[in-house]
Amino acid sequence: MLAVTGVVAIVLVFAQVIFDAGRGWVGLDISGMQSEAQSLRERVSVLEGELAGVRQQADSAHSTLQIERSAQEQLTSRIRSLESENSRLREDMLVFESLAGSSGVEQGFKINRLVLESDGEVGRYRYRMLIIRQGGKPDRDALGTYEIVATIDQQGHGANITFPHKPGDASHRVAFRHFQRVDGVITLPDGARLKSIEVRFVQDGQIRARATAAV
Repeated sequence: MLAVTGVVAIVLVFAQVIFDAGRGWVGLDISGMQSEAQSLRERVSVLEGELAGVRQQADSAHSTLQIERSAQEQLTSRIRSLESENSRLREDMLVFESLAGSSGVEQGFKINRLVLESDGEVGRYRYRMLIIRQGGKPDRDALGTYEIVATIDQQGHGANITFPHKPGDASHRVAFRHFQRVDGVITLPDGARLKSIEVRFVQDGQIRARATAAV
């Protein structure tokens, strides 16, 4: 009986040792896994911080790029505006020089610098020109109108269209002392192809000046 009790006691002690050892092994494994998990969480946290920083930099760079792009577009627009203004001033200078040298020229009118170009849409054309009064020293404005006669080809047939469609249209009236800069757009019927235009300055029912331009 004592022998059996001793054996049982030894077995119990041995089982306890194995249990404690096993629990220690399991605990060590869990601790290692927890440590690794914590390390991964810390790494993820670091990466998330880096990612947030990169995103912030990207957003800032995008905003800066947008600002720079907007500033560049404004600068480009301003340059074009200045170039256009400079061109007009040069044009005016040439006109005034021409007028200054025309004191001995017979009084009358002429149409100068007539330009015709596509307006970017089918059937739409933009024109610009100068109507100049030359000779003498005018003491009052010249009053008149201008009209545009477009020569077109429509399905193989030639035709003329006059703009404005209604004679005396207020949009085509001009009043000027020395010269008048004029620009506008004409729109052709569907299927029509523009070949050329003739511009006429009309005063008191008479054509005082004319000029032509081809596409």
